[in-house]
Amino acid sequence: MKPGSTIDSDQSKSPTETSVSDHDLVTASEFARLIAGFTNTPKDQVWERLEEEFAHPGSTVAKDWERLAPSTPEEITRFYQETDSYIYDLSADHSRVRRRPVEEAIHQRIAEHGQRLKVLVYGDGIGTDSLKISRNGHAVTYFDLPGKSSSFARYRFEQEVPKSTHSAPVAVFNKDEIPSGAFDVVVCVEVLEHVPDPPGVMRELARALKPGGIALITESFASIGPEFPSHLPENFKYAGKTHRMMEELGFANTYYNKDPLNYPMEFTKVAPGISGSLLVLLNRLKRATDTRLRRWRS
Repeated sequence: MKPGSTIDSDQSKSPTETSVSDHDLVTASEFARLIAGFTNTPKDQVWERLEEEFAHPGSTVAKDWERLAPSTPEEITRFYQETDSYIYDLSADHSRVRRRPVEEAIHQRIAEHGQRLKVLVYGDGIGTDSLKISRNGHAVTYFDLPGKSSSFARYRFEQEVPKSTHSAPVAVFNKDEIPSGAFDVVVCVEVLEHVPDPPGVMRELARALKPGGIALITESFASIGPEFPSHLPENFKYAGKTHRMMEELGFANTYYNKDPLNYPMEFTKVAPGISGSLLVLLNRLKRATDTRLRRWRS
């Protein structure tokens, strides 16, 4: 079913056509069903909150952020653990049609690296990427802070098991339980701009990967302001620097999606020595050349 199509009559209230012009109603309806079951909330009320997100993306998180005004790292961590606004925010966002090209690029890069890989999805919120990657036959470990969003993710994993032929993602809620050098791929989608210590998260990604493994990253350091209240303004200093920061940790920037730009970026964990340094240098030169060409053409 495409956006604007009619929802089955037994699915209670559905979003208005104008509020879901960029959303897949089948996906949105499934999220509404899951949220209603998880929260024991009438589906009409769930739809009302989702409709607000469809019409005004990020509004539910923004309202909670303004009301609670977290400022210290401890308060920010507690905010992510205790709010249920991200369940609605992410459910609406993950129903958006325009998210598909990014998802497809991530799945393509994983597939090109191999089959039946061990994949860590770091900071996966409500678990959407973990579920989709596991459906492609990979062994997935989900990581996020304990809280309402991660509890909803685990609920989704449990709902998935009876109707799947693949293994459900394994959920981990303590970063110390993430094994070192165990993963072929780590995926980190729109996490870094939210955390008080982005370089620390990058080090965690590096620690988790095997030599030769890849990190697939998207970030929005440059998106700050009232419409992005949980994007920490102090992280703006990292905007445009992810490539260099990952290179300093022993990675080569081996791929970046050009449309939309840098969604995702791929970094390969290189071996120490001349061959690894050469791979870093060659890909840095390629990136610089591509950047100059884009500027010249514009």
